[in-house]
Amino acid sequence: MKFLRTVLTAGVWAAVLLLPGSVLSASENDGAVRARVVFVGDIMVHDQQLEAARWGASWDFKPQFHRVRPLFRNSLSVGNLETLFGGDGKNFTGYPLFNTPDELASALADLEIDVLMLANNHILDQGLDAALRTTKVLDDAGILWTGLSQQDDPDAPLTVEHGGLRWAFVNYSYGTNINRSLTKPEDLKLNVITDEAIVSGLKRASEHEPDITVAFFHWGAEYHHSPSKSQKRAAALCLENGADLVIGAHPHVLQPIEVTSTDKGYAVVAYSLGNFVSYQRTTPRERSVILAVDVEKKPNGRAVVSRVSVAPTWVSARREGGRRKIEVVYAGSGGQFNHAGLPAGELTSARRAGGMALDFLGASAELDSDGFYTLWDALSPDILPESRRAKPE
Repeated sequence: MKFLRTVLTAGVWAAVLLLPGSVLSASENDGAVRARVVFVGDIMVHDQQLEAARWGASWDFKPQFHRVRPLFRNSLSVGNLETLFGGDGKNFTGYPLFNTPDELASALADLEIDVLMLANNHILDQGLDAALRTTKVLDDAGILWTGLSQQDDPDAPLTVEHGGLRWAFVNYSYGTNINRSLTKPEDLKLNVITDEAIVSGLKRASEHEPDITVAFFHWGAEYHHSPSKSQKRAAALCLENGADLVIGAHPHVLQPIEVTSTDKGYAVVAYSLGNFVSYQRTTPRERSVILAVDVEKKPNGRAVVSRVSVAPTWVSARREGGRRKIEVVYAGSGGQFNHAGLPAGELTSARRAGGMALDFLGASAELDSDGFYTLWDALSPDILPESRRAKPE
């Protein structure tokens, strides 16, 4: 179980993540601090997922995630929340105007999601009041968030302490589906992608002296497997201004993951991680990967990326006992995962989809005990991921 609290850091209120015990602490041999951050793509809730989570007058989304819980152990876990919590005073709906019961936040906390990105095109689907309520629901669930900021304090970074390291996050979207005029200083505003916002946000993040800086974007063209020129340009701007990890969402399908050298070491750009959970069933929208980045900091040294790996996932959607059942399934062949009760055909489909995703990203056959396949390792830095498939299908 992870515990959160907020402290005053460098004169600014910053969120700090505390983990009990000695997980991901300094090595007994070399004194190095090692930690892992994992990222998931779009967390969406369509009408069919609402149906699967409904139990009489109550809701339970935990069964949709129970099979992949091992992938989030001992890590700082980050996702893109592409729905909102507008409350039961509004209809609970899926696309195009999302509104999800608060129980999803409880399920994500149970999954040990620590940070959610809120800068996306659906954040104002139900109005500003619903967006504000979403932040309060996440606060109550113990989940940190960013992507919205005060009108008089735009593009404020989020700072998180985890595993002996300090992590800074900035989050931006190309815009929203519904434009609303916000004028009061106390209102939240969406962090919108501009060159000025990126440079300003990363500069402000650097003032917190983070070990690792993450820029997370809602960008690109839906259902395209290749990043656009604007995505590449924004990613390059981030690396020029101190970002170590650049992560993307919105296309709803996988796009390439790149590792490149910088004056700080190595940086990672994941243009799109696809849908972590949704009811988009058209191939390849029902497959994704969880991205893991391992970071190491030796005594008197700086934090550097030491390994990049992925765990393939697939959304199973079927009917059992007259009920709709939706589950995110581990789609690889390693690790200790509970596939009990999953029909053989579903597991076969999952592993086929997972293999295609791994081929598309250029992952090696080498995987760790947690079920993550290596894309890049500092022990062989010149071996970069090379796609073996034009599309993840």
